[in-house]
Amino acid sequence: SRLLLERAKELDLAIVGVSFHVGSGCTDPETFVQAISDARCVFDMG
Repeated sequence: SRLLLERAKELDLAIVGVSFHVGSGCTDPETFVQAISDARCVFDMG
């Protein structure tokens, strides 16, 4: 994620959001918590 964001910055591209996917069969709430946390970290990088 970091390398992709750095490359976008080099190309003067505007990143306007992030998303996450935990899998359609996921039933573990902790997986959602981790995915949202990871998405927040990526959001904060941009």
